[in-house]
Amino acid sequence: MTCMKTFDIDLARYRIIDLSYEVVPPGTQERPFRTKRGYLADRAFKHAVTTHSHVGTHVEAPAHFFAGGKDVCELPLSQFLGRAVLLDVPDAKVAMAIGPDYLERAIGDIMQFGDIVICRNHDPESLRSARPEDKPCFVPAGARWLAARQVKMVGIDGHFRLGKDIEDGRAFHDILQSQDVCLVEFLDNLCALSQRQFFFMALPWKVRKLDSSWARAIAIEAK
Repeated sequence: MTCMKTFDIDLARYRIIDLSYEVVPPGTQERPFRTKRGYLADRAFKHAVTTHSHVGTHVEAPAHFFAGGKDVCELPLSQFLGRAVLLDVPDAKVAMAIGPDYLERAIGDIMQFGDIVICRNHDPESLRSARPEDKPCFVPAGARWLAARQVKMVGIDGHFRLGKDIEDGRAFHDILQSQDVCLVEFLDNLCALSQRQFFFMALPWKVRKLDSSWARAIAIEAK
């Protein structure tokens, strides 16, 4: 009898960083997450949950933006994981509108075709501000720069915007999601990332017809 060869990963060589936003019921009016505990037939506990597909850390598939776009089940799992690079913005005032020039300076030396880009606003002043206009954002030309490099996925937390207004945000979605690029929103704990390159994963639930899905996002860095 031939034994299956084991597949070992030496986790002692890596850091696993949880980048997921912790949802606390009942959530908010705009992003509710209400739970009610009940019982299954065998009298074990269950929870009924009232929410929607954009609460907490979530992956947005093309179906989020296009009526005929692919949903989270129609994309291969490889779309939601892979090599990632960190787009760091240490001074939001300098990089308020992120376009090709800033992207070229920030990640042009390390980005490869098919990479994931995770965006981090590291400016203490804009992190303290609650005003959306103080947070760095993409301009449509920045989305085209990413599309030309066949970006696989783009991730942001609550301190980063995909556009300065609704129109620019929709243009960002249109440019990238028309090429089946997924977006990851409501990331958290990005301050824990210590390297410019790492492995990233945000796997959606396997639910047919969902435009977007909750996800547990992690980064794996070499120590």
